[in-house]
Amino acid sequence: MSMTSSASKDGPQSVNYSIKEGLLRIDVVTAKSGGGIITDFKNKQMIILMPQQKMYMVRSMADSGEIPAAAGAPAGAVPAARAAASGSSFKDTGEKETILGYPCEKYEVISAKGSKADIWATDQLGTFGGFTMSGGPGRHSQAPQEWENVIKGSAFFPMRVTGTETSGKTFKLEVTSVEKQSLPDSLFTPPSDWRKFDLGAMMGGAFPGGFPGARPADGNN
Repeated sequence: MSMTSSASKDGPQSVNYSIKEGLLRIDVVTAKSGGGIITDFKNKQMIILMPQQKMYMVRSMADSGEIPAAAGAPAGAVPAARAAASGSSFKDTGEKETILGYPCEKYEVISAKGSKADIWATDQLGTFGGFTMSGGPGRHSQAPQEWENVIKGSAFFPMRVTGTETSGKTFKLEVTSVEKQSLPDSLFTPPSDWRKFDLGAMMGGAFPGGFPGARPADGNN
C-alpha cells in the first residue's frame, strides 16, 4: 500500500500488509524510518517491532467490543451498526470500480465530528484487521481514524481510501499490488537475535540506562 497525508512531515509511507490464518503483520517504511507490528488475534497480543534497535515489545490486546454479525445479515450490517453506535454514518454510494482486478464498491463514512472518508472496498480479500500502528517506547500510539473503526473486522478490505479530517488535512491510502502466496510462520515472529524490551524490568530497576529510550533493561547499547 501507499499512504500519503498532508499532515505528515515524512512524505509518503510504503506499507506491506501480510495476512495468514489469524495473523497480521504490517511493515511501514518512510523516508526517515520504519517499523512494524504483528497482531496475533488468537492469542490476543501485539508484537511491536523496532528494527533500528533490533528489539520488540509485546502488548496484550484489550477486548475490542466488536459488534457480531447476525446470521444471514448483509455484509454492511456490522459497519452500519458500528457507525451508528459512535454517532457516525456509513453509506453505500452504489458506485462500483475494479481495482487491481478486484470488484470494489464505494462507501462513505462521516464521523460525528465531521471528518469524511470515501472507501473503495472489496469483499474478496477476507476480513480487514485494521492497520493503525501502536507506539513503541517513547512514542505515542496512533489512534485509529473513524473509517477504520467502522469497517475493521468486517468483510470489506479497503483498496483505496481518500479523506478529509475536521482540521481540513487530507489523506490517501491505496493498494498498489496484491500477491497471493504461502507465507512462512517466521514472518509473524520477531527475529531470534532481537531482544525483548521489558518495560516492567526497567521500571523495577529504577530506569537503568534512562527512560524513555531504545535500550533494554540491561542498559547495553
